[in-house]
Amino acid sequence: MSKPTPTPRWSRLICLLVAAPVLALCGCAGDGPVASGSASGSTFARIQTEVFDVSCSSASCHSSVGQAGGLVLQEGDSWQSLVGQAPSNSIAADHGWMRVNPGHPETSFLLNKLADNLAAGEGQSMPWGAAPLTPETVDIVRTWIAAGAPQDGIVAGDDGRPLGGGGTTPGDIALPPPVNGLQLQVTARAIPAGSEETSCHYFKLPSDVDLDVNRFQIVVSGGSHHIHLYRAYDSSLDLPDGAEVCNKAVDFNTWELVVATQVRRSDWELPAGVAYHFRAGEQLLMQTHFVNVGSLETEGEGKVLMNLNAADPGSITAHAGAIFGQDKDVFVPANSNVTEDAECVFPDSINLMAETGHYHFRGRHFQTFLWDDGVRGAQIYDYLGYDDPPFAVHDPPLPFAPGQGLQWECYWENNTDMDFKFGPFTDTNEHCNWFGFYYPTHSLNEAITCVKQNGVSTTTVRQGD
Repeated sequence: MSKPTPTPRWSRLICLLVAAPVLALCGCAGDGPVASGSASGSTFARIQTEVFDVSCSSASCHSSVGQAGGLVLQEGDSWQSLVGQAPSNSIAADHGWMRVNPGHPETSFLLNKLADNLAAGEGQSMPWGAAPLTPETVDIVRTWIAAGAPQDGIVAGDDGRPLGGGGTTPGDIALPPPVNGLQLQVTARAIPAGSEETSCHYFKLPSDVDLDVNRFQIVVSGGSHHIHLYRAYDSSLDLPDGAEVCNKAVDFNTWELVVATQVRRSDWELPAGVAYHFRAGEQLLMQTHFVNVGSLETEGEGKVLMNLNAADPGSITAHAGAIFGQDKDVFVPANSNVTEDAECVFPDSINLMAETGHYHFRGRHFQTFLWDDGVRGAQIYDYLGYDDPPFAVHDPPLPFAPGQGLQWECYWENNTDMDFKFGPFTDTNEHCNWFGFYYPTHSLNEAITCVKQNGVSTTTVRQGD
């Protein structure tokens, strides 16, 4: 069985560097910026002086000497090198992308590099070896491209905010705390090259009052394979703060999944009137998985910042829950192409707000379909490619009646002499997981698991006290 060539996801960049045919952006901050006399009288001039000159055009990167990837980002050369030019990366070029496609941010490889939204084979996000650009900076680059990528003039939406990175060293991340709500911060220990580690971090919700959370903003340093936030079903659970290695799934009878991400930046606002309810000081667990092997690289410590934005008092009419779908029958034999699927049948009426998929290095295609009385229906999610299936928001949410459900499907390509069984390690095991987010729930903390094992899919609804 063969599948079509993966279609890359939209949006990323930083300092373009090409190793072999791979386009990347270099952030050689230690070499210092190239001197520039540009005035900041245009949006592009601001991008030049505050981004390219600082993070991209050092001697070993995109200077007239380095010319990494055949790209020069020095003043006087950068606009012509970017706008309307095909990328050196063969995968991006095969899809008809340009380094900068005027008026089309979604097919501009520069933005994909900067926004850290690359598919397999598209190289590393940029700037290389430096802190990622702030979300505000990426937004200005996106706005400039959408306005036609002009060389002169300030484009609408450029409010003059400072441009640049989110920190001063590799691995640094930045996320302003919410005006209403709180911020969670977790740091995982550095892991050596050629290895990976899943850790469970235990701590209490840093609030002495309950809060309803209707928006999650998450920023993660590079090399993350997943970040999960859990809370205890038992309101009396009280564990010492700390962290431990936990290279396996958590105990679903103890821990309720709240939110999951596997991309470096995410911002999810729930539908009006819907929120997760958090208890003051309740026991939390954040599971981090940082990888320093294969196509994922973690420099130094792994870091997570997560904003829990609080809803206005009295505005919430329904509470949300999460669904963890896990296919434990996964098996990808040596030198094979394999497809597996599993089902999740909902015992009560729900509205599906969002969903995402998850697999390891051999995964190439993730799909979900409506499922009703054993019959597959319309496709509702489709992602071609490895790395991180995107977080898809259903607007409006998709309604399901009792007994209806969803089927998820994974396709893998294994061109090695190794067999890959279900397990936690990206390099030596495989996964086929599905995550869904829904409302309403029957209690303030409820979650669903859908687990396939020995050919049988079982749906379990758990509620806290």
